[in-house]
Amino acid sequence: MNKRFSIHGPMTCGQSEAQERTYKLITGKTGRRWLVAIQPNEADNVYCEGGPNSDGFGGATLTFKLDDGTTIALAGPWHSNADSLFDDTGYDCRDKYTSLGIIGLGRESDWNKGDLYKEVLHYDKKPVIGNFDRIEKLAQEKANELGKEIFYSVRTSGGGCSWCCQPKGAFVSREEGKRPGETSDPGDPNFNVVELI
Repeated sequence: MNKRFSIHGPMTCGQSEAQERTYKLITGKTGRRWLVAIQPNEADNVYCEGGPNSDGFGGATLTFKLDDGTTIALAGPWHSNADSLFDDTGYDCRDKYTSLGIIGLGRESDWNKGDLYKEVLHYDKKPVIGNFDRIEKLAQEKANELGKEIFYSVRTSGGGCSWCCQPKGAFVSREEGKRPGETSDPGDPNFNVVELI
């Protein structure tokens, strides 16, 4: 089966999106205050205060509604992520990102119509809540299982990307294809190259 998929989604206003939800307030071990949206996909809307002269959201002051009915105004807060939240607070919502993805054995790029994926191995018909890198991990599993290069795209609330991955242990000589922590030495347990398309 072939299927078209675009990494491009609708434009959103970050300030408006941040201020339209209701949040739980969590204080981290650093003393930083974190806001986590009360919704099934909590990880999509995690914000933290940036401190004096912070430039998050261009330095604007945003007012957030809290679950106790009060509000909190933060100057220059940052849209953050579930990993940083977990590291500072111990609050775990790392498996609560929304994403939409596709995985196939081939891809033809077309910016106007969306990329054409050939021999589709996986396709999300609707957004799925899970880990941020669930599509990447599934694509890597497929590449390892089939011993072939696999193409994939993913779209999240923060944007989208298209990549391809090689089967673990495949020899790839191009150094620029490496990701942090990976090597081009097939004997190294971290050997695995994923290229940005």
